[in-house]
Amino acid sequence: MKKIFFLLFLFVAQLTMAENAKAILDKASARFKAAGDVKIGFQLTTSGNTTTGYINVAEKKFFCDMGGFCVWFDGTTMWHYVKATEEVNVSTPSARNVERMNPYFFLSMYKNGYTCKMGKSTKIYYEVIMSGNSKTAFTSVTVRLSRKDYSPLYTKTVTKKTTMEINVNSFLPDQKFEASNFRFNPKEFPQAEVIDLR
Repeated sequence: MKKIFFLLFLFVAQLTMAENAKAILDKASARFKAAGDVKIGFQLTTSGNTTTGYINVAEKKFFCDMGGFCVWFDGTTMWHYVKATEEVNVSTPSARNVERMNPYFFLSMYKNGYTCKMGKSTKIYYEVIMSGNSKTAFTSVTVRLSRKDYSPLYTKTVTKKTTMEINVNSFLPDQKFEASNFRFNPKEFPQAEVIDLR
């Protein structure tokens, strides 16, 4: 009998944790939408390498600049620019590939295919861990959201091949980006070879 009560307690506790995690992500998603266009400065670490950059986000569009590597996405078409090779690859990515390029898509993707639970939260942030299935872009996603305003502070995305950590340095809401900000402009990169993969 005690074992049954214990198992029931664990089930209820896990259900409550999942509900709390989802409620926090719901608030973070609402906060992100209310922020309008945002500019996020970050430090990215993957495969032992660290770089800094920023990402401009307007709904499903984004532009990410990491110095020698830039990505534009206008909602349909994606451009990858690599400074070292002066190449630009143009593609029409799948939703899954878009998620992999923009880690802030977790603010909407958690509703599809991910199981959410609370991590090790602190007085400064909530930590939520999302576990994916075979159809999701990531095996797991860990996010830390400010207790003050639910803005993102940290994300860790894991696939079968890579782990990527992002520490947020700045979060600037209410920006006003032109549509051209999310499209590659060949006039700004006259030496770049454009490779159309569509």
